Amino acid sequence: MKKQNVRITRDLKKPEGVGTHYRLLCMTGKNKGLVYYLRGKRALMGRSESVDVQILDTKSSREHAELTRFNDTFIVTDLGSQNGIIVNDLKVSQHQLVNGDKIIVGQTVFKFSCIVVEDDLASVESDEDDDEDDDEEEEVEVRRKKKKDDPAAKRKKLIYGLVAIAVLFLVLDDGEKPKKKKVAVKVEREDTSLAADIKRRNRNYDQETEEKIGTILFRGFRELREKNYMRAIEEFDMALILSPNHGRASAYLLKSRMLLDEEVKSQFNKAKREIDSLKFKKAVRIYCSILRYLQEKPEDERYKRAEKEIKSIVDEQGLRADEVKCF
Repeated sequence: MKKQNVRITRDLKKPEGVGTHYRLLCMTGKNKGLVYYLRGKRALMGRSESVDVQILDTKSSREHAELTRFNDTFIVTDLGSQNGIIVNDLKVSQHQLVNGDKIIVGQTVFKFSCIVVEDDLASVESDEDDDEDDDEEEEVEVRRKKKKDDPAAKRKKLIYGLVAIAVLFLVLDDGEKPKKKKVAVKVEREDTSLAADIKRRNRNYDQETEEKIGTILFRGFRELREKNYMRAIEEFDMALILSPNHGRASAYLLKSRMLLDEEVKSQFNKAKREIDSLKFKKAVRIYCSILRYLQEKPEDERYKRAEKEIKSIVDEQGLRADEVKCF
């Protein structure tokens, strides 16, 4: 693995080095919990052992995607992979990452973060400057009090006050209204700090995530109604990747798995009855339907059992290949 491009750790503490740090956190999959700090200008992601960020996922290509430094962030680019990449539930070929973005490859999710570490020394110097300003303000206040207590100053203020009142009466006698003083209005500027920007993005991201989850759940419900149980399971799994504690997605995922198990069990029983009735071709077609139900999970024991039953019937009955073609 190319150590010069990334630093791999399991420590989620804030980095100690002053400056901007870019990292990927693996949130799901076999490498869950690993943190990749991006130190170079380019980093490769994929299933190969020679890449910078390894993705242990069957849907990942050997060299699946590339992360390239651009100004103060990174751009993720699909390297022509078979299954593509998803950023925040949107399939992309290239995307400029922002803080909080989620990169999804198959069932593996990475979270991109931009972490700014400030210099503590600068803040100390700033505090010292504030102390000096406070001292100057105290000196000015002492002078002001002395001047206020001076009898000559009091007499001057009294004379100025009488003159001002006389002028005011003259103006009123002429029928002119005194001009209104302009009131200074303090305009609050929009908070453009990094913390405020991150807060606004997180608020917008939460709204966008809810909308995306609603779209995914709609697709899952449709697949469930059409008895495409495996596709429904994939949709509800995707919703839980975006929101791990989503109640409706969890409930419908459990329901989809239960219905799939019941359907597969029913098909096995039906195939056995056909074999007992010596209807071997019909039994093969039923086993083929089981393979179609489980085609996304060839490692499932029920998938292997259906394949074994088909091979057994073919060998014993001498059926032709075109009579047992499932897909």
